[in-house]
Amino acid sequence: QLLSDLTDDNFFYLFDMKSFMTAKALNVAIPGGPKFEPLYRDNDKADEDWNEFNDINKIIIRHPIRTEYKIAFPYMYNSRPRKVKVPYYHSVASSYIKVEDPDVPSFYFDPIINPISAFRAAGSSRHGEEDHTAYDDIEDELDGGDEFELPEDWQPILSDVP
Repeated sequence: QLLSDLTDDNFFYLFDMKSFMTAKALNVAIPGGPKFEPLYRDNDKADEDWNEFNDINKIIIRHPIRTEYKIAFPYMYNSRPRKVKVPYYHSVASSYIKVEDPDVPSFYFDPIINPISAFRAAGSSRHGEEDHTAYDDIEDELDGGDEFELPEDWQPILSDVP
């Protein structure tokens, strides 16, 4: 099979080139993805006296930020984002369902997409009719059981405007 069965681009979320380049720039690893050598080696003199006791992050944030968030939103969850590429958040949701039978016409009633409603499937037999529902009574009350007809002198609202 030459073509992929995956038609949803959201399947590859955070597994594209922009996400990989952002992960390398931030020196983090995508869970289940590749690990990179760091792009920047920070040898900052201010960080040499750091220990877990005087860490400012322990005061403000009491739980670690997930790596996926750091890559998806690099300017929000990182203190020094350098040379990051902002990846796409998501694509339009795909509602494609692969057809198993090639003889099916292009447009047909698919029971997966359009399930038969429970009130129609119940087959309540009121008034001696097999497919009579409560909605049929409401429709009969609204229009009196007759077909709706417009008055003969009726015209559209903007019919006199050129």
